[in-house]
Amino acid sequence: MEILLVVTTLAVGVAVLYVTATFRTRTRQNTAPLIDGAVKNISGQLETTTGELKRQLQLMADELQRDREDTRLEERKIQGRLDHADSRLSSLASQLMVELETIRRLGEHIGAGQDQLSGDLQQLNHQVAQISEATRQFPPAHADEETAAAETATAETATAQANGREGPADVPGPARPADAALDSPSGPVAAGPGLG
Repeated sequence: MEILLVVTTLAVGVAVLYVTATFRTRTRQNTAPLIDGAVKNISGQLETTTGELKRQLQLMADELQRDREDTRLEERKIQGRLDHADSRLSSLASQLMVELETIRRLGEHIGAGQDQLSGDLQQLNHQVAQISEATRQFPPAHADEETAAAETATAETATAQANGREGPADVPGPARPADAALDSPSGPVAAGPGLG
């Protein structure tokens, strides 16, 4: 009985080993094509994804390169504009300094001219004051004669207008009413000194 149990156990073990070996072989035969297909499929997808990623990375790198070149070009343009503006500002500053120097010299010249003119005016004012003082102290003789003649002519004109004539007594004129003669611009004051 023990021998039968041992033989049965051995038979069962051999059967299990046979089934295991057979199952493993059949599994390999059945799953190997599936695994190979899955590996190939995944490899293809990986290659496609890798190629797409490489293409996108290349496009991004090209775009970054173009942006870098555009940025450098803009920097050069801006630097050129800044240099041009700097040179223009320097030129304008130089012109402004020249103009300011000219204005300063002109101001000094005008100031000197004003000082000279002020001195001349003061001297002329002093001379006029001296002449006025001398005239007041010693009036000329012919000035009295001219004043007397003007007063005589004025009196004659007033008399003539009262009589209806214009001008001095010895000059006949058209007859006018006395009020019109006094209101007209050729009244005693305007006509008298001119005829005297």
